[in-house]
Amino acid sequence: MLAAKKVLKTKNQMEPLQDKKPRVKTKPNAKGKVKEKGTDKEKGKFKAKGNGKGKNKNKIRDSKTSTSLALERGSGDGPHQLAEVSLVALRFMDISLRHSDVQLLQSANEGVNERLVAFYYAYLQHRRYRSELDLHFLNPGLAARLRHMNMRQLWAMVRDRRLNEKQFILVPLSTHPRPHGHWSLLVISRPDSKFYHYDSLDNCHSPLAASVSETLRAPLEAWKFALVTGRCLQQERQAAGKEGSGRDPASGIHLMCMTDHVADYVARCGYATSSLLIAVDQIAAMRTHLVELIQSLGGILPSKRGH
Repeated sequence: MLAAKKVLKTKNQMEPLQDKKPRVKTKPNAKGKVKEKGTDKEKGKFKAKGNGKGKNKNKIRDSKTSTSLALERGSGDGPHQLAEVSLVALRFMDISLRHSDVQLLQSANEGVNERLVAFYYAYLQHRRYRSELDLHFLNPGLAARLRHMNMRQLWAMVRDRRLNEKQFILVPLSTHPRPHGHWSLLVISRPDSKFYHYDSLDNCHSPLAASVSETLRAPLEAWKFALVTGRCLQQERQAAGKEGSGRDPASGIHLMCMTDHVADYVARCGYATSSLLIAVDQIAAMRTHLVELIQSLGGILPSKRGH
């Protein structure tokens, strides 16, 4: 009996030892497996994150290039303008005219800014000459960026707007988008194979017109187009010492009148010419015409400055 009890005790003692040993062995294996799985998952996460970052960087680069091509500063006064609190007078297409813009038209001593030119060009394109598919009025903000684009961006701009299919392209040129900048008109005429430049202030924009025309030769395939200086009505120079002599209040009005006159001429005749004169009365009435146009489109006119 004693021997049997001893045998039973030894068996009972051995059995738990056998049970414990595999548990001890399996625990580190299980932990090791969990750790390995965790490391694999973490590695996968890091890899996925790394790939995501690369894709995001590519997306950011693509978005920057696409936005740089699509961006047109026609609804503002330039990239460095200060934010001014001004109520919106009219929303037309993607342009918001402000009360301060309309007040520029209400004063004979103020010039026009980029936003006003963009509004009038959009009106001519989408309302007055919308049936003239051979005409294109280039946004002034985009025109200001032409010389700063690389060839890839220029080709994309021409392709997106189908400028190679247009017979006449009207490009507003400006030294500065603010009201005191000088404006002139560059017309690209395919039937004549010429660039026509109309400047109301002794052709002071001739170097700028030459630079822009050279920039557009390759993307427009206008290799043999000649640059011709056009004859147009000249504005009066302000006397030295006169209030506002540092500004150029007339050239923007001349630009708008000349743009409408050239568009009407080429739409009727099918070609352009170097001599297109407008009447002085047309210049004098243009500010009132623009204010009435804004009002007819549903705009809310502000009170004049000083009232």
